[in-house]
Amino acid sequence: MNRLPLSRVTRVALVSLMSLLAIPACSDDDGDGSYADPNPPKGPGAETPDAGPPDSGTPDSGQPDSGTPDAGPTVWPQEFTCAGKETHALSFNPGQEQQLQNAVNDLKPCTTITLGAGTFHFDNAVTIRQDGITFQGAGRGAQGQATGGAASTVLDFSTAAANTNGLDVVGKLFTLRDVALWGAQKDALRVENSSNVLIQRIRTEWANPNQPTNGKYGIYPVKSRYVIVEDCEAYNASDAGIYVGQTRYAIVRRNIAKQNVAGIEIENTKFAFVEGNTAIDNTTGLVVFDLPGNPIQGTDVLVTKNTITGNNRKNFASDSGSSSTVSQVPAGTGTFILASRRVEFVGNTWGNNNTVDIAVLSGLAIEPNPVLWSAGFFNFSTSDVSIHHNTFLGGSGENVDSGETNPASRPLGYLISNLYAYGKAAAGVDRVEHVMWDGIDPAPRNENVANGMNLCFSNNTVPATTKAAVVDLDLEAVQKKLTSATPDIVGAWAETRRYNPGAAPFNCSGFAPALKLP
Repeated sequence: MNRLPLSRVTRVALVSLMSLLAIPACSDDDGDGSYADPNPPKGPGAETPDAGPPDSGTPDSGQPDSGTPDAGPTVWPQEFTCAGKETHALSFNPGQEQQLQNAVNDLKPCTTITLGAGTFHFDNAVTIRQDGITFQGAGRGAQGQATGGAASTVLDFSTAAANTNGLDVVGKLFTLRDVALWGAQKDALRVENSSNVLIQRIRTEWANPNQPTNGKYGIYPVKSRYVIVEDCEAYNASDAGIYVGQTRYAIVRRNIAKQNVAGIEIENTKFAFVEGNTAIDNTTGLVVFDLPGNPIQGTDVLVTKNTITGNNRKNFASDSGSSSTVSQVPAGTGTFILASRRVEFVGNTWGNNNTVDIAVLSGLAIEPNPVLWSAGFFNFSTSDVSIHHNTFLGGSGENVDSGETNPASRPLGYLISNLYAYGKAAAGVDRVEHVMWDGIDPAPRNENVANGMNLCFSNNTVPATTKAAVVDLDLEAVQKKLTSATPDIVGAWAETRRYNPGAAPFNCSGFAPALKLP
């Protein structure tokens, strides 16, 4: 459940950040997403854990507040079933690409398509528009493997028509497993307006790292319901390796995301369970955020047992189109949370992320006009972020990505880099704290309320050398002082506040009680 939204009068009166920090916030989709929300389920399937709405939890025990992921088998609703229906089976081997394309253009419901080992070459997307489809190969192969071997199936789209996806799916009860999708012109796997989706043991990859011309997304389920992405790998995407967006009920677990701009993104999604993933060597490892203009207000995201370390890859996203938001994320960002509500981090590991381990941001930091957030019920605010029983290895926040010779490419990084350069010289603060809060929400901010958005940092393991764990950056005040006609670095630094691990006001635990309409 969400907090009661702020009144529209309050929203219209919200302060705006100046243009230096007005990062363009775009999405690859129009964001209509208008479907009825089914009754809340308790879990994704007989073999999967509970990813349902959060319970009250035991926040000081090290166990998640957000649901009971080890509670055992439960079932998500199925919007389509093959039970009692006629089923079909098709099989294809390399060299039969045209036969496969012909078959998918005339699919019957409840068809299993099996692809033999080897490499399939396509000059266009493989498009599926049918319910009850299983698409499976012989195995995903290993990173860097561009051709299928005896135990792997590679679908090669590297010579396909420009701006086409690899596998493009709309359907209910869709399963994809044991294939690699190579060199797609746009998104390697795009699943849209679908339900009961299982994506299992696949690999998405582009041949050359660090190329803005690589496809935007590896695994991309959007505007869907009841989605599972598990045991997959994603490499070299110019936006996100694994993305779940504008979706209700999703599980993302035991995946590997490396060498992407963003490793894993959970965007405008309700009820997501993100467990046991590895996000290493991306620009930013794991992101939970909402964008303006999308009608689904993201909430209730549990992030547990993930490894988010060494995400220092140079940002290679295009600075135009749907990548314009991630193109301005500073390299070395372990995790950022933006315009998100009821997000819990427990049992995760961060370390060696050059800019910051966790940044907690208001949506107003990327789009300062609250009216543009109206489609998402003014979903710009961040609240109820609980960070507990995690491990911070150290080595983070010591080399902020400032945008090098083009500060406008990393406006937030440029500001933080200059601020902490002064802090190191004047106050001996030699790194950005583990958690950086922009100090905007709830907006407009009441300075008499120290932690109005209920950001909790408790019972975490930090290095013995940690002096402070959380910084209230007061971004609006800092930015105004640094971008005035006569920049005031001393005054800007004085606006920031640092808090030791376990110190008030961030020593809270769990989510605030949800407010209800009268």
